[in-house]
Amino acid sequence: MRILAVDDDPSILELLICVLGAFGYEDVVTANSGHEAIGILSETDQPFDCLLLDVQMPEMNGITLCEEARKLPDYKFTPIIMVTAMVQKQYIDEAFEVGATDYVTKPFEFADLKQRLSDAYRLAAERRAAIEVMEADVYANNDSEVNPNFSLTDPLYFGDLTGCIGLAEFENYVVQLATMHSRTSKIVAVKVADVEEIFASCTSSEFREFLASAGSSLLSVTQEGRNFATYWGNGVFLLIHDKKKGMGAQQLTHRLSQIPAGELAGVHSPTNFSFHVGDDVSLLAHSKMEALFLIDKAVELADIQQGPIARFG
Repeated sequence: MRILAVDDDPSILELLICVLGAFGYEDVVTANSGHEAIGILSETDQPFDCLLLDVQMPEMNGITLCEEARKLPDYKFTPIIMVTAMVQKQYIDEAFEVGATDYVTKPFEFADLKQRLSDAYRLAAERRAAIEVMEADVYANNDSEVNPNFSLTDPLYFGDLTGCIGLAEFENYVVQLATMHSRTSKIVAVKVADVEEIFASCTSSEFREFLASAGSSLLSVTQEGRNFATYWGNGVFLLIHDKKKGMGAQQLTHRLSQIPAGELAGVHSPTNFSFHVGDDVSLLAHSKMEALFLIDKAVELADIQQGPIARFG
């Protein structure tokens, strides 16, 4: 794996070279600033497989660098891991907002960094393959296949929806909030009712179009106080919102019900469907495992289909 590490502190770069070498990653290039990194990314003939970025750097900080890197075609899906001493929620929010894959705070544990690198690289490869399959399906206009080329439980990626990030990035974000800023946020799951029947009646492109339309409407009514959202699979969207600004399940249900059905329906969307809104779950955890359990708990609360229902059509 070819890695670019960017930090304005030479001692940190030296440490990363030693640590990454111990992990077996010998092809490591370093940059002392954001501007130098952009030049390297733009001019290299062999794209990097992973970027490690510090946040607090002069002139161009790591947040801006991450945002600029994502604009380059070769780095649309490349893992970008922030390795920084900045633990404030503002920086965590901004990093994931511009496309960070993960967020590691200094001082970091070597074994933890190694695992995150491995996970991020695998994720990028899987997502790139999934997007290529989807684009090939759309290009071929393969609408005759009712049997989709993904399963109902797959966590689809809707990168074109503002505020919607991939499930793996969402999980990494939840871990950061639940373990470092536990008094700030809640998570809520919203599930499309009877999604099995909808899935069975659609082609892959039709079902994806329906989910994108439903997700767009869901995001539109939760802009106030919402941080991020993701599609978990099985018709479930997950939302993170601030405790002080976010809305509860009843208010969310009411707002969803106010949206005209026509605005929710895409070309192939069902004329009648509903959302089940689960109860809020406070993000409070002492470990990564506990934080990820909170996601499962939120999904379960929406899946039992006893929460509020927003109907359309």
